[in-house]
Amino acid sequence: MIADHYLQLRTDLETALIRLLRLGADLHRSPGSLETLHALLIDIRQPLLFVVVGEVKAGKSSLLNALFGREFAKTGVLPATDRVCIFRYGEVEKTVDVSPQLIERFLPIDFLRDFNVVDTPGTNTMVAEHQRITEEFVPRADLVLFVFSVVNPWTQSAWDLLAFVQKRWLKNIVFVLQQADLRDPAEIAVIRRHLQDTALQKLGTTPPIFAVSARQALLARTGAPGAASLEEKSQIIPLQEHIDLIMADASAHALKLRSAWQTAQVVLKEIASEVREAFRTISHDEERFDRLMHFLQARKEQTLRQVHGFVRGIDQACRDCAVEGTRFLESKLTFWTTVNMIWRRDYWQRDFQEEMETKLRQIVQPQIENAVQLLETDLRGIWPQLQDMIETHFGGEVKSQAPRTLPDFARQRRELLQSIQLTLAERSGGNAIEDQMGEIFRETSDRLRIPAGVAAAGGLVALVAAMSSAAVADVTGVLAASAAIIGTLLAKRQRGKILRVYAEQMEAKRSELVLAIENQISHTIDLFYGEINAAIQPLTAFCTAQRAHFQLLVDRIGELDATFEKLRPRVMGSRSN
Repeated sequence: MIADHYLQLRTDLETALIRLLRLGADLHRSPGSLETLHALLIDIRQPLLFVVVGEVKAGKSSLLNALFGREFAKTGVLPATDRVCIFRYGEVEKTVDVSPQLIERFLPIDFLRDFNVVDTPGTNTMVAEHQRITEEFVPRADLVLFVFSVVNPWTQSAWDLLAFVQKRWLKNIVFVLQQADLRDPAEIAVIRRHLQDTALQKLGTTPPIFAVSARQALLARTGAPGAASLEEKSQIIPLQEHIDLIMADASAHALKLRSAWQTAQVVLKEIASEVREAFRTISHDEERFDRLMHFLQARKEQTLRQVHGFVRGIDQACRDCAVEGTRFLESKLTFWTTVNMIWRRDYWQRDFQEEMETKLRQIVQPQIENAVQLLETDLRGIWPQLQDMIETHFGGEVKSQAPRTLPDFARQRRELLQSIQLTLAERSGGNAIEDQMGEIFRETSDRLRIPAGVAAAGGLVALVAAMSSAAVADVTGVLAASAAIIGTLLAKRQRGKILRVYAEQMEAKRSELVLAIENQISHTIDLFYGEINAAIQPLTAFCTAQRAHFQLLVDRIGELDATFEKLRPRVMGSRSN
């Protein structure tokens, strides 16, 4: 197929322009920029214009059929009825009479998508109107084939037409000696020299001259036996290669390709600059977001370090409650109340424990509320700092993704208080101290019964013996006194043990309660910062999505840039021509 190199280049450039146009549309480029790319595509898609001129019976139609490998131009049309005919592509075959001298033939033949072919009447039969129309096509043509028949190459009419064509268009003209199979090589060489001399004399230059046999070429290209041999004999290949060279180097369409390539390069560089700037902005936003996350992390660590300070009052309240409990217990555990445990084992359960639980709640509750208030004040201070950082450091599009609704501090405060109060109720109302103290009281009761019984029995015996025998009374009296002394010492010892165990249990309960409250507050802090992170998650997702989006654009730009660079030598290689 003729002009293969040019058509392939045009296809490759067209593909690159379409990709560039899609890229511009995806980036919402200005309508003017997109229209420029559309216009470039329309411009380079214009079919090549081939014009064939020559005398009647010179073989113009046969040459066209041979070049395109299909018999689409009629041969043997009578000169008197012939007109200028333009072959164009059409889905349906039809003929349109443009004027008495010009017709358009629309044919569903694929190569006509790329070529508009003008077949002219014979130069020796042209009327004035024919000549005027032909002269209009020649300057616009990408290629003009002047066909001379080797049977009668000495025609004057072709030279007369050439005289009307401006010299500036002569570089697109090729002389073709048709029907070369009807002459021997020596005769063709003579005819070629004659054409060269005449052209130099009349035109001041010598166009390329090719001797071909269109008949043999068409037979070869339509599947006749010995196609390869026929094509070689036809000498159509050198003519086709020269046409390719003209299309690539000097045609108006080649200039359009260069112009389209250059304009596309400008648009691509503008897009690349915009995308690189957007990518830099995204990178800066990501750096700012990292700093924001580091700020939140540092702020959270600071808040967590303050937890001990928040619960210091609770801790001290628990200690005060334990001291009061010890004093209260000391006041209750006199000698006689301790001895009284012998007969009243339920003393602890009925009195002391209930009063201590009530006191613990009364003392600790205000401190709990104060700790929660301090925590809320601290957390509330984070939100304006966060909003200020977002407002100051981020752009409008990113800023729009930032949270605007305050966290529900009232709900968080309420839930924390409920949680701590539940913990307080569980820890202060437990049975551990009650059970252990009850066990000690039972132990005290059991241990005091023996010396108390001995002392009581000894005293009774001593009283009876005193009435009958002084010696017996002395012995039993000593025994009763000893038992009383032992009971007293044992009562004091048990009292000290009760106070010590109570103090140990209250210390353990204090540590357990404070640790539980610290854990509750730390958990609330984790939940709060979790909500903050969830609130700014859209900003994170936006930055991530923007990076992915623009990374794809950067990759597309890189691929397009590489594509246009590969096209550079093909588009610009023969610029000097």
